[in-house]
Amino acid sequence: MILSFLTTNFMTLMILSGLIAVIIMNRDSKLPASDLFFLSIALLFAVIISDWLNDMATIQALPFSKSTQISIKTAASAMSYIIRPFIIFTELLIILPGWRYKALFAIPAAVNTVVYSTAFTGSHIAFYTDQDLFWHRGPLGTSVYFSQLFYVLFLAIYSIRYFKNNSKRSIIIFAIIIQTLIVAYVEYQNILSGHSNDITALCMFEYYAYLCVVYQREMRDAISQRDLRISQDKMLILRNQIQPHFIYNCLAIIRSLAKRDGYRAVECIDNFSDYLKAHIGALQTDSPVPFEKELYNVKVYLSLVQADSSRDLIVFYDTPVTDFDIPPLSLEPIVENAVNHGISHDNGRISIITEKGDGCVLIRISDNGSAKKTKDANKPIHTGIGIENTRKRLEVLCGGELEMNITDNGTTVVITIPDNKTENGDENENTDS
Repeated sequence: MILSFLTTNFMTLMILSGLIAVIIMNRDSKLPASDLFFLSIALLFAVIISDWLNDMATIQALPFSKSTQISIKTAASAMSYIIRPFIIFTELLIILPGWRYKALFAIPAAVNTVVYSTAFTGSHIAFYTDQDLFWHRGPLGTSVYFSQLFYVLFLAIYSIRYFKNNSKRSIIIFAIIIQTLIVAYVEYQNILSGHSNDITALCMFEYYAYLCVVYQREMRDAISQRDLRISQDKMLILRNQIQPHFIYNCLAIIRSLAKRDGYRAVECIDNFSDYLKAHIGALQTDSPVPFEKELYNVKVYLSLVQADSSRDLIVFYDTPVTDFDIPPLSLEPIVENAVNHGISHDNGRISIITEKGDGCVLIRISDNGSAKKTKDANKPIHTGIGIENTRKRLEVLCGGELEMNITDNGTTVVITIPDNKTENGDENENTDS
């Protein structure tokens, strides 16, 4: 019996086994709705079993009475024709997983189910099996073909419409349609039989390959667009971070110092050089940098600000925790915002503090500006990066968070960075133990 089942359905089983292997191989790619392909395979396997039982009953190869074999043949035929439209309907769900009208498109399969379910009651509306075990189509026996044709045409229309920008992607859809129509015609005209399951399995394999190609192309396009946005963001950061007016102010300060304090002028030139190098160097990496490096850049910037005699700025550092990474140019924009918008020119004060939290590192940047002066702090800061943009960069690059608290006594920005080094160290200790 088992050998008969395997030989009768050899090609179908081989194609399905290949499809299963490819799906498992691509499991890590997380192709959308991959689980629905396993449902389609399960439905087709149920059709294969039903068709095999039908064939066995037809040749009276089952160890039952003739009346029982008629019942088996009737039940197997009904199940086969009921399930077939649902296989294509499942493929529709693969490309329409969140479509709100998908329940309406179950109607053709549901109607076909009702039509062929009448065979269980002895009705001849869909089909019947005579006493000689011959199968006869009833007046509504074509419902299975019309329901399948409906799904195939809708699948074609939606797929072509969805991928209309690339006609080459639609070639496989036309191939699936032609194959399905040919099989439906030769089966209906009794020209050729016994290949519908083979072609169904082949179409499923082709459609999965089609979706894989489309998905990979979309992933490549998405990566290209992401890389382009990153490049554009880098140029935007460079263009906006190195503000012309700040450069002019620095040069004017250096010129003034050169006349009266050569040593400080040289020191200011060195700091200005480091400032430019830090901003240009930050554009050469997408990865977080050591906090000490980012803090050094901030100190360089603040030293240039303090060199300006028109500003009275006091900076307080309390950074005992420095063994962590932070996205480049994420701390300095907040400090610049405090300098330019959060403090006055007289008695300005900025504090930068780091401390350990519960599984994280906290960075606090505070100024003594008034709420009136900082009421627009959530708008894009003078560097053009904006608090919200900085918050997103922290979240994407290191899983960090940013919170801002504005009061009449000043503004405090708190950055929370996950302490991954501590977590990894704890895991290593647990592993070693």
